[in-house]
This record gives sequence, C-alpha cells and structure tokens, in this order.
Amino acid sequence: MASAVGQAGKATNYKGLEITPLGIERAQNVPLVDCPPGTNTQRGNARAGEEFAVVTLAFKVTPAFKETIVKKPVLTDAAGKVYNTSAAIIDPGSMPEYKCSFPFRVPTATKVASVQIDTVTIDVASLDKK
Repeated sequence: MASAVGQAGKATNYKGLEITPLGIERAQNVPLVDCPPGTNTQRGNARAGEEFAVVTLAFKVTPAFKETIVKKPVLTDAAGKVYNTSAAIIDPGSMPEYKCSFPFRVPTATKVASVQIDTVTIDVASLDKK
C-alpha cells in the first residue's frame, strides 16, 4: 500500500475518507468517546507528570469510500516516540461528515509531530501550540 502524508490543516484521503486535522488541545481530564461520537460516557484522568494531547480530526465520507475497518490513530512526538489512544473509529461511513477528538496520554509538554492512521501520516506539528 502507498503511504500518504498530509499537511496540518489540509485534507488527506484514506480509503475514501477525507481526514483534516483541526487542532490539538491539552487536558487533564477527557471524555473517552469513540468516533463518530456515540454514547460512551467514560472519562480519562492524567497522572502526575502527564497530560492528554487531544487531536481533533474532521472526517468526510467521499463517494470512493467502501465500508472498512479503520485502525485506531497513533500519535508520534518530535522525538519519534509513539503513543496510542483508547478511542476507536467505529462505523466510519455512518455519517457523511463528523469530527472526532482522540486523546493521547503523554508526558507534560510533549511536542506533537504527527498522527498516523494505518498507511496515512498527518503532520500536526504546526497545530501544537505547546
């Protein structure tokens, strides 16, 4: 499979899903919802010396989209360390457009570089105001 790299703020196509990075926020307490957002009411709390880097992505289903399983995003920091999220992308074609926030537990002040979903890497460094 070919790998695609998207720029911050610009849409990247993954199997017929247009994915656009919208922003990164820092938080100590976050909702742990799946994507598209459902009824999950779980919350996550950061431990001492940690915070959540919450990456918000917009998804648009294009006519090229075929129902598929979409892997969970992973975050890579500026030093190349990889972080996982508990949020899953479930039924990605169920809505024509939606936004999802993916919380990644990271050490405080971690510089975010990119988010990867399977073969697609999205550069989000310029969105990280940390």
